[in-house]
Amino acid sequence: MIKGLIAKEILVLVKNNKIQFLCLLMFMVLGVFMGSPAYIMFIPFLFPMILKQGLTVDENSKWDKYSACFPVDRKTIVSSKYIVMLFGSLLASVMALVSFILINLVNKDKALSVNDILVYLAASTSVSLIIPSLMYPFDFKYGTAKGRLIYFIITGIAVAGLSSAFVGADVISVISRFTQPLIIASVFTAAMVVFIVSWFISARIYEAREI
Repeated sequence: MIKGLIAKEILVLVKNNKIQFLCLLMFMVLGVFMGSPAYIMFIPFLFPMILKQGLTVDENSKWDKYSACFPVDRKTIVSSKYIVMLFGSLLASVMALVSFILINLVNKDKALSVNDILVYLAASTSVSLIIPSLMYPFDFKYGTAKGRLIYFIITGIAVAGLSSAFVGADVISVISRFTQPLIIASVFTAAMVVFIVSWFISARIYEAREI
């Protein structure tokens, strides 16, 4: 049954986010031809907005009431959304990796080292996991309309945090601070911990919610 739920989530996201996916491609093209990873790093920030659209469609179509007719528990429904979140994070990382490789091929004077690419990939994967993980419990608890405010707050904090790390400093020197394997592994671990805790909280909230 969960395969059907995952397929449903993917179909809803693809059908309702065509413009957003075009925006992702636009940032990829801009990043590659301008040799700027900054444009590519917009990709993980946009993916949570795409994922959020799935929850909005469910809410507007009264999917909660419809799903109650199926022989599937609420925890499985929540799990399908989090599995799709993992797929989205993986897709964001693949798109970023392809973009970085193309930068090295198209703009050899702005080529990125392996260490630089690893750092950007760690940041991309973490952002595309942590933002929706922080957002989903609020969406399940208060609805997507109120949860949208949480999305903008979390995204604003994340953008400000990343920007402050680079503004007024040499980018290469900043990146070099995060090239240690232990630090990169810690970032991934932290993202996965937030993801798992969020999964558990969202399942508990959804199970207790009246439909």
